[in-house]
Amino acid sequence: MRLLLQHRILLGYIILIAVIGSMAATMLHERGRVHKIELEATQIREANQTINAAHRHITILATLGESAITWDEEDFQKYQLRRQKVDSLLQILQRDYGEFISFNQINTFRVLLANKEEHLFHTMKIHQRQDSLLLEQLPLVTEQATSFRTVTRKKKGIAGFFGAKETVQVPMQSNLLHALNRQLISRQQQISDNTDSLCVQNKELNSKLSTLLQELDEQSQTAFQNKEQHIKESYERSAVIVTILIISVIVLLMVSYWIIQRDIRVKEKTKERQEKLIEQLNKSVQENETLIASRKKAVHTITHELRTPLAAITGYTELLQKEFSKGNNVHFIENIQESSERMRIMLNTLLDFFRLDNGKEQPRLSPCRISTITHTLETEFTPIAMSKELSLTVKDGSDAIVLTDKERILQIGNNLLSNAVKFTEKGGVFLTTDYDNGILTLVVEDTGTGMTEEEQLQIFGAFERLSNAAVKDGFGLGLAIVHNIVTMLHGKTRLESKKGKGSRFTVEIPMQEAEEVPEQEMQTYIHRKKKNLKVVAIDNDEVLLLMLKEMYAQEGIHCDICTDVAELMELIRRKEYGLLLADLKMPDTNGFELLELLRSSNVGNSKIIPVVVATASGSCNAEELIERGFAGCLFKPFSISELMEASDRCSMKATPCGKPDFSTLLSYGNEAVMLEKLIAETEKEMQAVRDAATQKDLPKLDALTHHLRSSWEILRADQPLRGLYGLLHNGTTLDDNALNHAVTLILDMGTEIIRLAKEERRKFKNG
Repeated sequence: MRLLLQHRILLGYIILIAVIGSMAATMLHERGRVHKIELEATQIREANQTINAAHRHITILATLGESAITWDEEDFQKYQLRRQKVDSLLQILQRDYGEFISFNQINTFRVLLANKEEHLFHTMKIHQRQDSLLLEQLPLVTEQATSFRTVTRKKKGIAGFFGAKETVQVPMQSNLLHALNRQLISRQQQISDNTDSLCVQNKELNSKLSTLLQELDEQSQTAFQNKEQHIKESYERSAVIVTILIISVIVLLMVSYWIIQRDIRVKEKTKERQEKLIEQLNKSVQENETLIASRKKAVHTITHELRTPLAAITGYTELLQKEFSKGNNVHFIENIQESSERMRIMLNTLLDFFRLDNGKEQPRLSPCRISTITHTLETEFTPIAMSKELSLTVKDGSDAIVLTDKERILQIGNNLLSNAVKFTEKGGVFLTTDYDNGILTLVVEDTGTGMTEEEQLQIFGAFERLSNAAVKDGFGLGLAIVHNIVTMLHGKTRLESKKGKGSRFTVEIPMQEAEEVPEQEMQTYIHRKKKNLKVVAIDNDEVLLLMLKEMYAQEGIHCDICTDVAELMELIRRKEYGLLLADLKMPDTNGFELLELLRSSNVGNSKIIPVVVATASGSCNAEELIERGFAGCLFKPFSISELMEASDRCSMKATPCGKPDFSTLLSYGNEAVMLEKLIAETEKEMQAVRDAATQKDLPKLDALTHHLRSSWEILRADQPLRGLYGLLHNGTTLDDNALNHAVTLILDMGTEIIRLAKEERRKFKNG
């Protein structure tokens, strides 16, 4: 497995950090060893100093010992103190420096010094006794030697011969002197013997001491040399280790640099290849996107172009059906109408799929009753199932009111039931709906042909048609649309099927429970002919315009038609219309540009006329168009009933003359009070609108617009509010001029409401 460049660099840094860490650890270790060696060197120096001191004191002791015969007690004490000092030094050497000097040698040395001290002490004592003998005996002997006794004797010579006597002094006898001499000689002999013995012993001691000192010197010198050699080797080893580490780091850095440079070169080459490949891929993607865009554009264009003539076909068929009430013509027209309807459904399905696939659809949530959805599906598919002699079993498990996209849920059920009925030849179809724990469960089960596991994996793909669908109508988009809708609603779909046994589709969609269904959603539309409604229509297709004019004519409504904007503006200048029907895509001016032109012009009632947009494009939905300022939307092809419904709903937003209509408000009775309250509330609300516009408080303007619409819709004067609402919610940067214009329209309408309300109030007071 090849490592990435980043990983190699990281590995190199890790190894480098490890080596540097090892270097640091080694340096610290070597520093500790050097410190230890320095301590040992200090110890050697101290030992050497102690040995030298001991040697010096021993030499002094030897010198002092030579004069032992002349010692007195004081001299001996000095020698003894010196010897004790030497003994203390020897004990220190024995205790602290045993690795340099032998323990036994030190003991022997100490014993010899002690013995020598004892011999010297004896020598001193002998000489002291000899001296004391002389001091004690010599005066006595001297006295005896110098004393005389008087002796009478015969004289010598002739006189003596004749017996003459004389008295003479005769010295005392020298026995004591002889005894002293003998004693001194004996003592001298003893001293000499002791001295000889002491000399022999001292010589022996000195010899031993000399030998010991020589051995001590040799041992200490050997130990010192060993230590110095050890220190030298340690320093050399430390230097070698540090050198090796430094060289290793340098080599590692060079190797890392080489590896990184090699990888960078490889990466650059790879990057160049990747850039070329990416460039090729981008080129391919652009080509594919262009191809896809052109395909989508082609599909949209084809469907748009097909829907426009289809609208004419459908419309004229419906007109013909009313003209001919009997004969084969009715049958032919019905066939044409049925084929047109099938074509319209397929085109709508195709456009619906593309909108869902491109993510252009968003859920439009509103409260609805689950049982209503179930009942609608049952009502629609019961006759279809009966036509194939199939049973349709419906089980409605909930009557809850939920907040969901009702049309999309119906579309899911419609597609599933349509497939179930289409591919079931005998048996039945089962529909089950339930709501529990915030989940809507919709189950469609059939006893049809079923699917293999391989077919089940393909069935939700776009344009997938199984073998049993080859002769059936459709594009193969029904289940793909179901899957996309369920995904959009954050739900999930499960399929269980066995070949030849049937299929079971389960759809689960999360949704919140609502409190109640708004009344307007439960009301059914009832068309009311309005003879006074004037309609103007603009389209670049004259065939479609003529069809529109004829449709309105059959309903008793006058419709003027035109194909360009200049003609439209001239018609609006001459006449006030209650409704404008405009095509969204026109070659010169599209529907959006036309709406902007009308609202910015001051021609007739162009600022307030409701504009219903008619389009064959599936690129936008009705909600988006209404948010942009249109009063309503018609998707081609449309029927007369759809046209009339849109016309009635949108024309109700304003009276033909663009003035407020108080008829609905005053139908509740108590007219004067109602008008008084309307005047007061409108004045207060208009002041609030002025303040919000002055302060540029857009959220407040939005809230006021929402608040005013509920009351102004009753007066059929809410068109300016719709214009401001579209301006606030179109998602683009808000233009100050457009905002001021929209606010001015609201203030003008408010002023008009107040003025007309005051006139009506006067009528009731005067009446």
